[in-house]
Amino acid sequence: MGPVREINTYKSDNALRDQQSTGRKRAAEMYPLDEDADCEWQGKKNNGGGKSPIVGCLEGKQQARHHGPDKNTLNNDYGNVHRICHQCHNRWHARNDDGYVWGSVYDPHSPVVTDKQTILLDELNWIGKKVKNVRD
Repeated sequence: MGPVREINTYKSDNALRDQQSTGRKRAAEMYPLDEDADCEWQGKKNNGGGKSPIVGCLEGKQQARHHGPDKNTLNNDYGNVHRICHQCHNRWHARNDDGYVWGSVYDPHSPVVTDKQTILLDELNWIGKKVKNVRD
């Protein structure tokens, strides 16, 4: 997964004015993106957890940080922050944002390696579907 940096000089979460922004900044320090490194969901299925985990990409590179499946940007624990490509990030949100209930317990992120055919079949399912760009 690459370097994870420990940072222990934070205010308590309750004292923050903008928790979402602060959580993202902390994640950026702890989980730096490597534009040459593969998307962490590449070649795997059951990515992201939540209501509807997704099949990952074939060739994506790290472009975004995803917090989940709890969507809490202050939760920067190992295993809750994923360095993934924009395609995987946007698709996870397209499948999971509608009807999301904050504080609910959703399936954990539990990826497993899959074959190229499974990924290509999933690609066919996405053809023609509108997927909006999201940020966390």
